[in-house]
Amino acid sequence: MYMGYKFEQYMCADKPGGSPDPSGEVNTNVAFCSVLRSRLGNHPLLFSGEVDCTDPQAPSPQPPTCYVELKTSKEMHSPGQWRSFYRHKLLKWWAQSFLLGVPNVVAGFRNPEGFVCSLKTFPTMQMFEHVRNDRDGWNPSVCMNFCAAFLSFAQNTVIQDDPRLVHLFSWEPGGPVTVSVHRDVPHAFLPTWYVEAMTQDLPSTPKTPSPKD
Repeated sequence: MYMGYKFEQYMCADKPGGSPDPSGEVNTNVAFCSVLRSRLGNHPLLFSGEVDCTDPQAPSPQPPTCYVELKTSKEMHSPGQWRSFYRHKLLKWWAQSFLLGVPNVVAGFRNPEGFVCSLKTFPTMQMFEHVRNDRDGWNPSVCMNFCAAFLSFAQNTVIQDDPRLVHLFSWEPGGPVTVSVHRDVPHAFLPTWYVEAMTQDLPSTPKTPSPKD
């Protein structure tokens, strides 16, 4: 079976110039993440994302130009299957890679037995071309505008700074974004030790001078 993480093991070497070693067990707890600062509309962004590997033959060795995302998908045998792939799965791949600035996605297409039979490279900035003339396809501008609108909604909704509160946002196609507020378990995910450590590291609030000072 060469699906998912095992496919990555066959495609990646531990060191530049080395060869992949697929003999070991897959450890899903090991990952390399890239941290980026960006901006979307009026929203400054700081986020991280997992990066699978780098391309030694990339035009530039500097990240993120050299980054490569690895994916697997089932083989397609008809135009209808390809249309569905472009409409749905390629949208997810684009969203993940575009935000991180990853220029290429290398996909391994697997047969029903789980063995990869072919490889195809999808340049991130060219993914939209597969659905440009599809009336049921996706549009990058619509996606980014929705993201900016959601960030504005979240910014106006989350106004209380309380680590015990969890705001759960939900959305279904065709409907509005909804939010519900929960306190502590089972929705809380920040461990107590982390909250306490972050609170201690925060700079103290400067004292506001009084008229008598």
